[in-house]
Parts: sequence; C-alpha cells; structure tokens
Amino acid sequence: MQHRSRYSLLRPLVLLALFAAASPSAAAEQKPSADDITIAAVGDIMLGHRAEPYLVKEGPAYPFVHVLAVLRQAHLVIGNLESPISARGTAVENKQFTLRVGPVAVEALKSAGIRVVTLANNHILDFGPQALQDTLTILGENGILFAGAGMDLDDARAPAFLKVGDRTIAFLSYSLTFPLDFYASAGRPGTAPGYREYVRKDIRKARPLADLVVVSFHWGAELMASAKDYQQDLGRRSIDWGADLVLGHHPHVLQELEIYRGRLIAYSLGNFVFGSESDKTNLSMILLCTFKGKALVRVEAVPLDVNNYRVAYQPRILTGSKAEGALAAINAASEKFKTRLTIRDGRGTMDLTAAVPRN
Repeated sequence: MQHRSRYSLLRPLVLLALFAAASPSAAAEQKPSADDITIAAVGDIMLGHRAEPYLVKEGPAYPFVHVLAVLRQAHLVIGNLESPISARGTAVENKQFTLRVGPVAVEALKSAGIRVVTLANNHILDFGPQALQDTLTILGENGILFAGAGMDLDDARAPAFLKVGDRTIAFLSYSLTFPLDFYASAGRPGTAPGYREYVRKDIRKARPLADLVVVSFHWGAELMASAKDYQQDLGRRSIDWGADLVLGHHPHVLQELEIYRGRLIAYSLGNFVFGSESDKTNLSMILLCTFKGKALVRVEAVPLDVNNYRVAYQPRILTGSKAEGALAAINAASEKFKTRLTIRDGRGTMDLTAAVPRN
C-alpha cells in the first residue's frame, strides 16, 4: 500500500508540473483555436534496442525531426510507451523479447511534446517491478502523465487527468495481451487488465470528473491488419459506457478506423518510433482528433513511413502517391464500418460536425 499512495499522489504533481512547464509562447503556437482541443495520437514508442544509440549520438530529439510540425498542431500528444525507462532490474525469463531504455528516452519524449503515455502493454514489466518503479518515477519527475500501470491494481487502473484551458481530459489504459503475469493485482505491480467490468467501472467513474475521456487498449494480434471481434465489441462498449475516443496499440501495423456514435475508434495506430527493423512494419499515422466542447468535430490522418531500413528511427511523412495509397488502404479496411477519410494533398480528413450527440 505504501507504493500505491506514492504513485496516486504523484499524478497531481505531474499535472502541476505540466502547467509550470508550458510557456505562453509554446501554448500559443500549439492551439489551433481557443474553442477547440486537438489531441495527436501516435502508435507504439520503443526508444531502446537499435534506436537508443541514435538518440545518444544525435541527441534525444532525433526521432521526431520530421514530424514535429504536425505534433505541434495539437494541444497534447499521447502515445504508447512500450518499454520501461530504467537501468535496473532483471529480464523476465521465458520471454523472447525483453525491452528497456535508458533515461535519454524521457528527454526524447519531452522534445516531441508528448504529455501522456499509456503503459498497459506486454513489455512495461520486462525488467520487473524495479524497472517499472523507475519508469513511474522518472515520468513523474519530468511532467509526463501516465496511465495503465502501477505498483498495485488500483494504481494501474487510475486515470490520468490533464487540464487544457478550462476543460479536463481523463486517460485510461488497459492491456489484453500476454503475459498474464504482467497484470497487476491488489498486492502486485503491473498493468491494468482490460476486463470488461474494470473498463466499465473506470470509465463511469471518470466520466463525471472529465469533459473528455480517452481510453487506450493494448489488444489484437501482432501484424494482424484487421481488428478481432472482441476488439470491436470492447471498443464500442467503451463508447457506450462514456468514452469519447478509443485508441488501439500492439499489432505494430495499422488497423481500421471506425466512427461509432460520433466517436472514433482507432483499432491500431501501428508503430511510431520502434527500435527494431522489419519489412513488415511499414506504415503508421498521426491522428489529429479535434473536439469542440465535448463533440468530436474533425479527424485528420497523417500517414507515415516507419520502415527503419529506410527511415532509421525517424518517421517520415508520406507525400504524393505514397500518401494517397496508404490512406486509400485505410479506407478500404474501414469500409465495413462505413467510415471513410476524404483524401486530399496527402492527408485524410473526416468532418464530423453533424456527429450524433451522446444520449
């Protein structure tokens, strides 16, 4: 219980640190409209393994050079942090890939303006509770909010709250991936399990405290380009329970977009910056989700090349026919949900000003 109280108290301190760190000039640069809130959602972030030497040699801002202008269009950026930030701990046994990164990763996240990370994934406990504890501490000390992992179950399920202007955004994060040993319990550190009852209770608890509720799931199957039935069911139920935006991670490739009851479900955002090399993980996107009041009014998809053989851990914005092809593929996959991006000048947009209001 000592750990729980420590990290439950840490979240308000992180919020204060965010306000202190935000300069008036930076805020003016990022705000597209005084009445709007734009959230930039990105995919899996793993800055260790083969990516870390680039950060050490070229500087922590290295991965984000080509996408920073897009990220700065948003009030805040959220991504999935797929590894602990620590030099301590012992790699868990019987796991093919164990991931970890040094403190340079925090400077990298800050350089990209990433203000919230989700931690409910299948790697955050790769080096045990000690490394998880280090991760929570260093994120908190650097003003980066987190959700989805903690030193016990209550802490892992606790939402992160962020105030933008006069509105409050709540973030919840859950894992539905193996190993199950990574799931937190009353007396065990780990990730928030994405059990329906937990998700329902947590959303309904956060709903009266926030103007917007964002829910993230680590789910599906790696390299699977379409959402499983349980993803679709849980994503829609989350919106029925009160979520305003549902974001998915884990497959490392893009999956469908769905507009459901005027809200967006992004089933998988793919990789963003991930310290491995593969010809199977080629495409990703930055999603710019704009809310007016409590209504989602616009979605913009910015397609990215994330094949590290080509981009060397620096996502590149696609243009021309390559951008149009990537966005057309998203439309083809999302057609079963009657969800479609309008493609123009290498960007995909959806105007939702006539979105169905929540009952």
